[in-house]
Amino acid sequence: MLKVFTAEHQAQAHLVEDLLRSNGIEAHVVGESLLNTIPGSSVIPGTAPEVWVLDSGQAEAAMELIRRFTTGAPLPDASGPSWPCPACGEVLEPQFSSCWKCGATRPFSS
Repeated sequence: MLKVFTAEHQAQAHLVEDLLRSNGIEAHVVGESLLNTIPGSSVIPGTAPEVWVLDSGQAEAAMELIRRFTTGAPLPDASGPSWPCPACGEVLEPQFSSCWKCGATRPFSS
């Protein structure tokens, strides 16, 4: 795993995570629980949520997507087929990385 982004808040971390996942890069938010347990922790170094990619070989592509996101540059359109949720069977559009109905995470193929 490799850290590719430090967010200002939880919502930003999850937006970046979803952006990466919708582009085929498996990512996870790490450290967000610290914000819930330490009062005022958003200003303490080392407590901001981070986004990590599982495959370090995808880090460069992830950082380019993040650069585009943070600068307002155009992002690539999510493409590909719709996918069925493995938990509830709901059919979702390709840009989504988790199920809107039950919250299950989209499975990624290698």
